Amino acid sequence: MSFEGIPEGPGKKRKVLWSMVILAVVVVGAGVATKLVTDSLRTNDPIYQCIDDPLSAPYQLSVRIAVTENGTPSLVPRGIGITDQCTLPVHTLEEGVIHVAYSEPYKFTLGHFLFNWKIDLTKFDTTVYLNGQKYEATHFLDLPLKDGDSIRVDFVSRK
Repeated sequence: MSFEGIPEGPGKKRKVLWSMVILAVVVVGAGVATKLVTDSLRTNDPIYQCIDDPLSAPYQLSVRIAVTENGTPSLVPRGIGITDQCTLPVHTLEEGVIHVAYSEPYKFTLGHFLFNWKIDLTKFDTTVYLNGQKYEATHFLDLPLKDGDSIRVDFVSRK
């Protein structure tokens, strides 16, 4: 049996092998290039930058946050966004309070905080309240964090 364009004979295996090697090099090269570009963009994005001393950063704000899961209050722990190596601009220094520290004003959002907390939002239906009122202005992840605001997030497990 013969297919047009596919070589036959003893050189066939060699050509197929070289094609596979070239394809592997292209795929690995694309992966490395993507990683380099992503890392470069992240170093310039404030949400990924480490803050040396959060309490002395020029831009500071605090937002109270309460969370329920299936109607039961859940603790928002201190230490979200903080590791031994890095304190992200959006973090918690104390329970139930989102703290933001950065070198200049920036539109940090509830989504940044939930990302740092590593909440899997695909498992929940989520309702957000800002200062006691249901938040519907934009998607809740885009809710800007403003000093002195109070946020309540109700997570209900999806069935």
